[in-house]
Amino acid sequence: MTLRQQMTHVEKLTRDLIEHVNSTLMTNITDLRELSRPIRKKSHYPTMIAMSNSLNKVTQSTAETTECLDYLQDQLQEIRDHAHRERLTWR
Repeated sequence: MTLRQQMTHVEKLTRDLIEHVNSTLMTNITDLRELSRPIRKKSHYPTMIAMSNSLNKVTQSTAETTECLDYLQDQLQEIRDHAHRERLTWR
């Protein structure tokens, strides 16, 4: 891929990551927080299964976010290396 294509790809990955964090991760964290608060809106005494399921969702969402971040970091490193190679060829 050209440098411009790589940058466009990384821009799309960044938007996807932001969307994932805002829609999935924050929703799951909010649900877990609501279950663990002293004054609960949904149920005064949530079951351990509900707490466990909510915690599992947060863990899964965090793992997906970490995976996306690792891939994004790899792509950014490739862009950096590509730009460095381009700079050396112009000298």
